[in-house]
Amino acid sequence: MDRFPELDDAVQDLSEDLDRRLVVIDQAMRVVSYSIHESPADRRRLFQILAHSDFWPRPRTATTPHQVVEIPEIGPLFFLRLLDPRKQIIGHLVLPVDSSESGQSLLVEVTPAALHLSELLAARQHEAMDREARSHHLATQLLSSDAGARAKAAEALIKERSLSSAEGCCAVALGVDPRDASPLDQEKSAQAVARTLRFVRETSTATVVGGVLDDGLGMLVFPRPVVVPRLSRILEDPQLVPVRAGIGPLLPLGEVHRSFERARLAWRASWLAPESHEAVTTWENIGLDGTLARLPLEDFLPEDLPPSTRDLLAAVDSPVLLDTLEAYLSAGGDAQQTARTLNIHRS
Repeated sequence: MDRFPELDDAVQDLSEDLDRRLVVIDQAMRVVSYSIHESPADRRRLFQILAHSDFWPRPRTATTPHQVVEIPEIGPLFFLRLLDPRKQIIGHLVLPVDSSESGQSLLVEVTPAALHLSELLAARQHEAMDREARSHHLATQLLSSDAGARAKAAEALIKERSLSSAEGCCAVALGVDPRDASPLDQEKSAQAVARTLRFVRETSTATVVGGVLDDGLGMLVFPRPVVVPRLSRILEDPQLVPVRAGIGPLLPLGEVHRSFERARLAWRASWLAPESHEAVTTWENIGLDGTLARLPLEDFLPEDLPPSTRDLLAAVDSPVLLDTLEAYLSAGGDAQQTARTLNIHRS
């Protein structure tokens, strides 16, 4: 949770004035600030709010300023909407109430202070948006063709604490097969980047940066190895299908552009041969397809093959024989190795 001192202090001051424990949540129902919770009962309630608030139903405050909601494991909570200058709901002030307490009388008590909290929460969100936009810009600069720009971006990301100074970082390329992608599909690269960054931010204190390149391809930089199953689960969301991802090798931050080059090749190979590769694949596991992905394979036709190869393919109509030929070539022309691989006699 990012801290915003002005908002935190205002919440604590209001808590002292009201002699109540207070929590501020944003529009996504995540806790962004809270006052001191000193007693065991208060701390147990705060733990429940921190752990579960983003799973609660949204309070119905679109037409009324407040609502009292009975929350399991906690009891009745008073939600007072916080508005930005455009009168859009940007969060709520939350405090426990007794079942016999009048929400209307409490509304009169906290409304004046809520106006100030709304201003501070809006300022916090604008600052977070500015920080995120700068992080996106610096992340894409890590892939610049200008070595000086790459070095400055790396230094700024560490200095501004957007990324840790880890021994190794790996890049990720995210996008859809560009050959038949609809405009809606093309927008999913940015959605995949945003969804991954939000997942990391909401479920851990780890750092990851990312952005979208001029060609529409998404990119991420992790200061650690990427957990493939976790990234796969994120991309399995129906709203992100058919985004695929390639993961580059772990390299120093100053060389992360080289990691991204290989991540892009792994990504490209995965949609050129989707039957052979998962939606998330690594450079280490992409094999020879990673090298072939350097070629314009999508423009490659059978007539581009040498005449002898075309004649061979035309003469052989058995998939088994083609598999045998592929195994023989993969073994470098070693008949005995081919026989062992196919579990057949060498003759």
